[in-house]
Amino acid sequence: MKIFFYILSLIAIVITSYSGMQDGLVGSTFFAVSPYVGLLYILNIAKHKTAMITARTVTIFLVSVGLYFLLDTTYMERKLGTNFSFIFIPLWQWTMLLVSGFVVYLSNGKAE
Repeated sequence: MKIFFYILSLIAIVITSYSGMQDGLVGSTFFAVSPYVGLLYILNIAKHKTAMITARTVTIFLVSVGLYFLLDTTYMERKLGTNFSFIFIPLWQWTMLLVSGFVVYLSNGKAE
């Protein structure tokens, strides 16, 4: 079942990379892809049941909302510009990852 969430994160990496490289934003693209790489790491370290549920929930939330905002600001709202989405979306994603990563870390330390 973990494979599905890995694939979901990899799809988000591909879509974000394509969108960024299409607009010529190389440095910002690496920053925009970094939360999804963090998701892969959190999915990898989640061992306990609570940690796995947290990691899966955060993966679904970050990928769906992150890609929605990326596609919305890139293709639907042209006046916002792509720099907006490649700077501010990863900031809130990293905030969410830090909080959920802390929960995953503490959940892994539980005794079964």
